[in-house]
Order: sequence, then C-alpha cells, then structure tokens
Amino acid sequence: MKNSRKRSIILLLLVLSFFSGMIFLITKFSTNAEKWAFKPYNLHLSLNSFADAGRIYDTNSTVLAESIDGKRIYNEDSQIRKAVFHLVGDESFNISTSIQNKFRDKLFGYNFLSGIDLPSFLRKKSDVYLNVDSKLCKLALSELKDHKGAVALYNYKTGEVLCMVSTPTLDIKNLPNDISSNKNKDYDAVFLNKILSANFVPGSIFKLVTAICTFENIPKEALEKTFECKGKEIVENEKITCAGYHGKIGLKEGLKESCNIVLGNFAMTLGKNNMIRTAEKLCFNKPIKTDIGETKESYFNLSDANKASVAWSGIGQYKNLVNPLHMLTIVGAIANEGVAVMPKIIKENKNNFLNHRKSKNSEENCIRYTTKDVANKVKEMMSYTAKSSIFYKFHNFNTCLKTGTAEVGGEKKPHAWVTGFLQNEKHPVAFIVLVENAGSGFEEAVPIAAKLLKEVTKET
Repeated sequence: MKNSRKRSIILLLLVLSFFSGMIFLITKFSTNAEKWAFKPYNLHLSLNSFADAGRIYDTNSTVLAESIDGKRIYNEDSQIRKAVFHLVGDESFNISTSIQNKFRDKLFGYNFLSGIDLPSFLRKKSDVYLNVDSKLCKLALSELKDHKGAVALYNYKTGEVLCMVSTPTLDIKNLPNDISSNKNKDYDAVFLNKILSANFVPGSIFKLVTAICTFENIPKEALEKTFECKGKEIVENEKITCAGYHGKIGLKEGLKESCNIVLGNFAMTLGKNNMIRTAEKLCFNKPIKTDIGETKESYFNLSDANKASVAWSGIGQYKNLVNPLHMLTIVGAIANEGVAVMPKIIKENKNNFLNHRKSKNSEENCIRYTTKDVANKVKEMMSYTAKSSIFYKFHNFNTCLKTGTAEVGGEKKPHAWVTGFLQNEKHPVAFIVLVENAGSGFEEAVPIAAKLLKEVTKET
C-alpha cells in the first residue's frame, strides 16, 4: 500500500512537472517566437523575406527602402542612403538598432501561427513611417564632411527625432569588398549608430549639468558667488587649467566664457554627493528608452575622486562620458521647463504599426529632470551665451547653446561639441553636434549646427 502511494505521488509529480513545462514552453514561445525567428542563426529566413518586405518612409513620405520584383531597393540618392544607413540598416544583423533589424517581423508580415511561410498576398506586411527628414540628414552628413561624428535634432515638445546621422557610414547599394577583413581599420565603428549606441567625453557641454546642480543646491551662490580665473589653479597639488584668463566672474559669465576655473570651483563647492544626485536625476548611469531600443548609458562616477577630480568632472573631463541622444534630452528638458520628452523615431499616424502606442505627451514618455525654475535659469544663461558676438551665426535665431572641446588624450585632437535649442514656438528644436578629434567646438561644430538650424527654420 505504501509503495503504491509513493508511486502515485511520483507519477503525480511527473505529470505536474510535464504540464508546468508545457505551460512554460507555450508562454515563452508565444512571447518570444518572433524574436527567435529573426535571430542571426535564422538569417537565411529573413534574407529571403526582404524580397517582399514593407516600405520604410521618412517624415515627408520619401521612400527610404522598398521591395520591387523580389529585390530590396533603397533611395536613389546615394547621399541619402549614406545619411540614413544606421537608421534604416542593412539586410543582415550588423546594426542592432536599425529599423530593418528591430522591426523585421512587422516589415515581413510575421504571423504567430504561420511564421513567414505564408504566400506574399496573405502576409500582413507593415510599412514603417519615421519622424526623420532624410534631406536634413543628408545636409548633416554633407556638413560633417570626412569627419567621424554624430548629429541629431529633435522636437523637445513632442520627442520626434528629426535628424539622426552617424559617421563613418556606408552606401548600402555599394558596400566595399574589403569590409569583412577591415585590414586598415577604415571601417571601425561603421556599423555603430553613435547617436544611440556610443558615449563620449563631453568636455564643456557637461557644464550645463554642473549649472543645474548649482541652481538646485546653492541657488543664491549661483547668482552671486564669483571666483577668480588666472588661467590655472592648484588644488591639492594638482593643476586645474583654463584656456583663458577671465578674472573675477560668476556662473553666468563662467558658462559664457566656458571657464574651467569657475565651473570647477562650483563643482568642488557642491561636492560629490550633490553632483552625483543631480547626475542620477538626469538619468546618468542608466540607458534612456526610445521606441527603437535603449541608448548606451551616459557615465558619471565620483567614488574614487579627490577634490581636483571633482573639479575636472564638473568641467566635463575626469571619467565622464555622455551618450549624444541622452545629452539631447537634457538640453531638451532645459528648453521644456525641466521635463524631458523621450525621443521617438517612429512616426505616429493611422498607417503605422506603432500607432497604438501611448500619446506623445503620456506620462511614461516624459521624465522630469529638474524644476521649472532651475530649467529657466539655466536657459537664461544659455541664451546669454548664444547672444555673445562670437556666435553671430546664431543671431538670426532665438537660440540657447553651449559648446564643448573635450580632451580625449593619446595626443589626439579634442572632440568638438555644440548643443542647445531654439526658443521658437513653431520650431521647438533641440540639437547636438559631435565632430570627433576635430578641435574646437566653436570652430568645428558650431557651423554645422548653424546650417541645420537655418534649414529647419526655412519657410517653404
């Protein structure tokens, strides 16, 4: 009797284990089948399906990719093909964040029951409509010339990404034969979308974070306290250097002149804890979410920093790294009364497969980085900087900006940066330009931004 009971219990446990396993397998299959179908080891399936996949359009309904007579065809303009290469993607899995990788199931008309084996006329393929303007991307690529770098513009009210360009890039229609070997390192990072998937030393554009932290924690000193810049300052036997001799100035002039001594001293006054707290509120050390995936995280860590290192971090050096799209949301938040609207690459319209998503101003798409008061005070200082005589290229626009020249070491030229936004109800656009190893942000990045803003605000 006892043996019979034991066997019954064992059998019951086996049956329960079997059904539990089946439920687990069905659940995993139902939630992950489309991901499994388009993994790199099933590349043979998706390559065949590109012969009859949905179209990809830009914001003006310009076709960026389509399938005709069994072939995948891309825009006829080679410069547009190169400008949107990282966004549209190739036909393999080289660019993980590209539309043709991220949304293969929608483009191919994947079905849970039949996979992609149904005849073409029975598959419900979806077209993808993007917010980006391919002509604006083409202009950005042209202005970058042969430099490596990244350019992005977005609407800080709605989150719509208007331009996303990363270099080096390729022409999908004329891929080089030696790309696989890459013997001369000519194609390093060519499949990397630097706007989404990279981070860089920020240099002086990070001073905006220090300014936010100053207004959040010592608002009176932010308006009244001054420091004397003599071109250098010794802090605990370490030298903090500045490109100029600015005399006795406060935060407002310090941002305008991009004074390392002033911003470094404010960072030291604030201390590690305040700087870390503000950085984390601004979403450092974690990725931000977009509708085509997460960004590479911006990095800020002062755990091992001495006083001089805190100063250098407040200037945008030390170990600081920023992701370009994340930094774009920070200046967007300054423009938008402290609220960052998360970037949206996919267009919301009745024809799009993502039109079921939350509305553009839904709570989950917005993050409050700082208060309205702090944002407006930093905005005022950025506006004051933009009205300086040296930024005459921007004087036709109501612009707020900050440049950066980021030292990267190894006897390489610094990275050139500029970021900011338009104060324009009709064109609420934030921008960021990175030109790698090019030198001065003012000399290299500013002209690119000016050209793009002129195009954005051009009356048609």
